[in-house]
Amino acid sequence: MRKLFLLRGAPGSGKSSFIVRHHLMPYAISRDQIRLLLANLTVYYQEDADVLHQVIPRHVTVRTEQMVDHLVEHKMEHGETVIVDGTHIVPSAIEHFKPWVDKYHYECFVVDFMQHNTLENLLKRNQTRMHYDWVKPEVVKQMYRSYEAHPEVPYWAHKIIPNQMDHALSQRESNLDRYAHVIAVPDQVEEEDFPHVHISNFYFSFNEKFTEKYGTYRNVVSIAKTEDEAVKQFKLPYFVFKFHHKHFLISAYPIRNEMLDPIRKVKGVWTYSTGLYNVADFIKKFPENSKQHVHQFNLSKLDPTRLLHIW
Repeated sequence: MRKLFLLRGAPGSGKSSFIVRHHLMPYAISRDQIRLLLANLTVYYQEDADVLHQVIPRHVTVRTEQMVDHLVEHKMEHGETVIVDGTHIVPSAIEHFKPWVDKYHYECFVVDFMQHNTLENLLKRNQTRMHYDWVKPEVVKQMYRSYEAHPEVPYWAHKIIPNQMDHALSQRESNLDRYAHVIAVPDQVEEEDFPHVHISNFYFSFNEKFTEKYGTYRNVVSIAKTEDEAVKQFKLPYFVFKFHHKHFLISAYPIRNEMLDPIRKVKGVWTYSTGLYNVADFIKKFPENSKQHVHQFNLSKLDPTRLLHIW
C-alpha cells in the first residue's frame, strides 16, 4: 500500500529466490522475466571453461527498462504495493524512481541483498544457478565493486535487509495518548457545528469543508470515503491508533480481519499486516466479521451529521 520495494543485489545474491520463498510473485516486476517475454534465450560461449551457455538476452535492455517504467508507474497510479526485482546497484538506478515516489506519495524501501554476501559466495552461486540465470563472472565482479564503492542509498529511501521486509510491509499504530480528546468529523456535519481545532486534540475528517479549512494542521487527518479520494487525492484509507491504552481503527467502511491479520502485539503496540493490499481495497464494502480483531469506527455506521467524540 503506497510502498515501493527495490531489491538490490548482484546476480546470485538471492533476490528472485526471496520473492518465490515469500510468495511475493504477484507483486513483483522482474526485469529478467520481461526480457524473456521480449526475446528468447540466446547463447554465450565461455571461452575459459569451453562451455556454451543459454542465457537471458541483453539486446532488449532498452525496451525492458521502458516496460518496467510503464508497469511500475501504472501500479503506483493505483496505490498498489510494488516490488521491483533488479540489481539497483548504482545510486542512479535508485534515484530513477524518485519522481514517481514524490508524485504518488510513496515510501521507498531498498532491500539490500549484498550486505552479508561475499564476492566469493556470489561467484559460487552464479556457477550453480539455473542454466539461463548464469551471467558472466566479470559482471558479478563489476557489480560487487560498484556496491562496495556506493553501499548507501539516497536520503529519501529506507535501506533494509531482507528479514526486515515483513516489518516494512506492516502498519504500526499511532499513539494518540498525548492528546486530550480524539474527535471524528463525519461528512455531513454543518460548518457551524465544526469543533474548534485545538493543539491538545486530534481530529479525523471525512468532511470536505473541514478538510479544506484545517487539513494542513498536523493534528488533523483526512480519511477517504471513496476510491477516488484514496487513490487520486491521496487521503488515507484507514488510520490505526492507540488512545487511552486502547486500540482502534477508523475508516469509511468496516475492514475485514483478513486484511489486518496477523496483528502483532509487542509491548502494548499493535502492528497490522496491511502492506500487500491495495489502497482501493480498504474502501470496498464487505460484510463485517462477526468478531472484529480491533475496535473500529466506521463512517458507514455513524450519524453523518454529528461529531463523534471517541473519548
